[in-house]
Amino acid sequence: MTGGAGDVLVVFTGYGGTQAGAERMAVRATQGLAARSRRVTALVGAAHPDTVASLRTAGVPLYTDVEQLCRDRAGFAPSVVHAFDLARPDGPVEAVRLARRYGARLVLTPCSAPQAWPDPGRAGEVCRAADLVFALTAAEVAALRDLGVAATRIRRLPSASDLAGPVDARRFRRRYGIDGPFVLFVGRRTASKGYRTLLEAMALVWRQLPTTRFVFVGPDVDPEAAGHFATYADPRLHDLGTVDEQTKHDAVAACELLCLPTVADVFPLVFVEAWTCGRPVVSGAFTGAYEVVRHGVDGLVVPPGPVPLAAGLIELLGDDVRRRRLGAAGRRRAERSFGWDRVLDAYESGYASTPGPATTPAPPR
Repeated sequence: MTGGAGDVLVVFTGYGGTQAGAERMAVRATQGLAARSRRVTALVGAAHPDTVASLRTAGVPLYTDVEQLCRDRAGFAPSVVHAFDLARPDGPVEAVRLARRYGARLVLTPCSAPQAWPDPGRAGEVCRAADLVFALTAAEVAALRDLGVAATRIRRLPSASDLAGPVDARRFRRRYGIDGPFVLFVGRRTASKGYRTLLEAMALVWRQLPTTRFVFVGPDVDPEAAGHFATYADPRLHDLGTVDEQTKHDAVAACELLCLPTVADVFPLVFVEAWTCGRPVVSGAFTGAYEVVRHGVDGLVVPPGPVPLAAGLIELLGDDVRRRRLGAAGRRRAERSFGWDRVLDAYESGYASTPGPATTPAPPR
């Protein structure tokens, strides 16, 4: 099949009890396509309950396993199978098989850096099997090319904020008793996200700025995370764990800056959320970081380790004028360059311009 018409099957696995940025990206894309009168079906695996509820509210037919899909939709024939998130490879691998079954175009949004892929071999096979791969940065394009994906099958994708509805910074500060400056970490507690580096940097920051608070939001994926937080226990450390989306959004609006010293990422969704709220970011030096964060314009990119991280935090926390200038630049960038309409336009343009598979893709092992 060719052209943009026809059903779209969105496939992703999810993270069960947590809703990572990649899952939220898949959800927003599915909701947006449905709102544009696309006939969209979702195969979601171990999706978060909020994902299931929001897709059902949007009227999207929802399935948790392939057998159920094939049993209930015997005549189903999508023209596009769109897979998300190679950090959870089971879904994309199944998407290759489904594209083969239906003779559909296979579209992929990897969502995560190769360093975060638990099975690089299978992930690379999915990339090479796809008829079209969406990349968020030039660094991701280069990584895909290194995996053997032809440049003609790669399309650039804009980013977008997942903030929805009004935010209330004062409500967050009242709720948690925070009346001074604070640094916010939002992300899964994995070594690659840099939460331990930030914990180690706190004492260095406190030597010069002793009233600074540190707020951590996100689930404990690292089994040793609780022990690390216990080691650094301090009244100025607020470990909130997993919170609802409204609380997270309020936290982003309330902080002085967002810090994610990640070393393995593509384009963290929370950066766009921070810029949307006029907050600068301090990022780790992951591959492509200087393309994502305009160093000295809307945030800082710092080398690995607690000492350079602390220096970057002190630099911005100690200069209100510069910090606000960087946040304002981020807000202008978000308003000018990011947004879900742009994302959906890119997806629909890609669907329409991608020819059907010349050969049936072989499923990864």
